Amino acid sequence: MKKRVLATALSASMLLGCFGAVPAFAAEVEESENFNAEGYPIVDEQITLKVMFAIRDVDSLIDPDEMPGVQALEEKTNIDIEWEVIKGSDWDMKLNLMFASGEYPDIILAPNVNTDDEEFGVTQELLIPLDGLTEKYMPIYTSRIEAEDDDPTSGLVASNGLTYSVGYLVGQNINTNQHFFINQTWLDALELETPTDVESLTEVLRAFKTGDPNGNGEADEIPLEMGLDTGFYGIRYMLPLFGVPCDPDKWIYIDDEKQVQFAVKNEGFRACLEWLHTLYEEGLVDAELISQDINTIETKLKAGNVGFFTAWRLIAMGFDDGVMKDCVLYTPDESASLYRYLEMAKPGAFLTATNEHVPESLRLLDAMLETETMFSLYYGEQNTGDQGTGWEYNAENGKIDSTNDGSVDVKNYLDCNTMFFAPGKYLSETFNMPAQRIEKTEYCQIYDEAGVTQKYSNDYLDLAPLTSEQIQGSVLTETDINNAVVENIANFVINGVTDESWESFVSMFDDMKVDEYIKMYQDAIDTMDIE
Repeated sequence: MKKRVLATALSASMLLGCFGAVPAFAAEVEESENFNAEGYPIVDEQITLKVMFAIRDVDSLIDPDEMPGVQALEEKTNIDIEWEVIKGSDWDMKLNLMFASGEYPDIILAPNVNTDDEEFGVTQELLIPLDGLTEKYMPIYTSRIEAEDDDPTSGLVASNGLTYSVGYLVGQNINTNQHFFINQTWLDALELETPTDVESLTEVLRAFKTGDPNGNGEADEIPLEMGLDTGFYGIRYMLPLFGVPCDPDKWIYIDDEKQVQFAVKNEGFRACLEWLHTLYEEGLVDAELISQDINTIETKLKAGNVGFFTAWRLIAMGFDDGVMKDCVLYTPDESASLYRYLEMAKPGAFLTATNEHVPESLRLLDAMLETETMFSLYYGEQNTGDQGTGWEYNAENGKIDSTNDGSVDVKNYLDCNTMFFAPGKYLSETFNMPAQRIEKTEYCQIYDEAGVTQKYSNDYLDLAPLTSEQIQGSVLTETDINNAVVENIANFVINGVTDESWESFVSMFDDMKVDEYIKMYQDAIDTMDIE
């Protein structure tokens, strides 16, 4: 297997000595006479496996037992799946109640919600480590990992050096999760050049405000559309214009020297707030900046009367009749530093400690990853494009085309909640990327060539080998930091920044154990072999 990008300081010899040897656990797993190590069915006499299954709140699915893809999977493997379907918003509560009850499912399938392997695996030992087992019972999964230059599952390693989950990955060959967009139609209408830095961007926003670029005779244009702490549209995604590659979830980042930094103490943080205050005073940013939520912002982007904004991409974002028709990618100058996105697997599936069919469970998960099965569970059945779902083989290149247009209200497939593992090389050889993914990849290539993304990704902060105790201890600190930052940046945007108010703001964090919090991450980052 290729090298682990995130190999922790725990060496293989330490694992063997301290944790009872990874292969030793695999050796303890017994195979029943009913089990077939290769081929299908997986078992001669049918067994039932209980699966606790998380779905996104936005998903409306028919009963999984009635799905053609699931029925075909069960027939092929001779395994009956007993599904317990749980919405993402109920997940944490239901998961904790389940573990407290002592009655566990065999498999937890939950790629789009959090299942704490540190707490339930390392600390409570309610999840089993899969080291040595996935290599033995999941040849499809293993082969896709080995085909990559670097192991995309290395970030799944827990603080004790063991891995408790099977990875979930939809590769796209991208390097950042945000892009800037500017209204080219408005630039052309006002005969303006594309701005090259923050100063010239400000002048363009002023022109958007006063020049009536939409031609309706009213000063109703929104030069800059954004919110305060609203995901892709929030201030975290304006900070990179000022050299602060802020993490999407934390107010810290990793600098070019591989040092963890508190974003607030970067002088670019203050400069960004001073700039936003100027825009706010001059009416160059949405007046509802402080109060509006994501839905409100997206409604305005759909309306299209916007000059500049950040987003994941343009196609298939609901902006087709809005900003998409007028806006193009904006590339900032080299002083910018955007958050670098890593295409690393996240936890997709776990086996619980009471699972009496470990080999069968892992072979079932591997069967879900067979190409045709995987795409049928994710998009819908083959050759059902006339129904707005499914996929088909492209007659010209033999790769898979998605025919799922997202139009169905109730899905007869598992959608993105299913087991899906498609690293970059496998996906490029198998799948014809849809237009929206090609668009995103092209944007990322442009930003990569422009050198505007950070050197060391903040994703390493989420992959850092922290203990369950460290993670739980940091929650209160992160909450206190976030509340203080969001409350004060709202005040700075509205009322401006003075030396006195800034010093008062920065000093707030002295009593929040921020130094200890940063040191915790720094110590963890120092044990990681990151590139």
